[in-house]
Amino acid sequence: MKQKELSVWLRIILVLGALCVLFLALVFVPSVGQDIAGENPNLAPAYLPCLIFFWVTTIPVYAFIVLVWLIAVEIGRDNSFCRKNADRLRACSLLALLDTVLYLLAAVVLAYFHLLHISLIIGGVVLCAIGSAVSVCCAALSHLTRKAADMQSENDLTI
Repeated sequence: MKQKELSVWLRIILVLGALCVLFLALVFVPSVGQDIAGENPNLAPAYLPCLIFFWVTTIPVYAFIVLVWLIAVEIGRDNSFCRKNADRLRACSLLALLDTVLYLLAAVVLAYFHLLHISLIIGGVVLCAIGSAVSVCCAALSHLTRKAADMQSENDLTI
């Protein structure tokens, strides 16, 4: 696959991901939240704060998507291994870690108030596992991209 093709595919995947996050934020999570609140009246007061929290945590996700979009643009320009991409990947790692920590804190707060429903525990564990994995992968890719950028700049100076 050529650089331009890879760049296009990455951007298509990013658009689909952004649409999925939008669907989750506007349709799926509110619907599931209403079902949980309807089945458990003691959880009903937590519905709106939890929904607002979910909406707030989509902000780092969209920032992540924007950064990966910029990386895809650089890949399309045949400039994959540059310091900017390494910095963007590092920022992506921190954003994923931020989201993971926010969900862990939310779980602690909900547990403190005895509002932690089993579906929230399962969803939280899945989200934290994915967030941790993404954070580690982005950090590793950032490190490798920085090393490749350094090697590329050394080679450019040699020639």
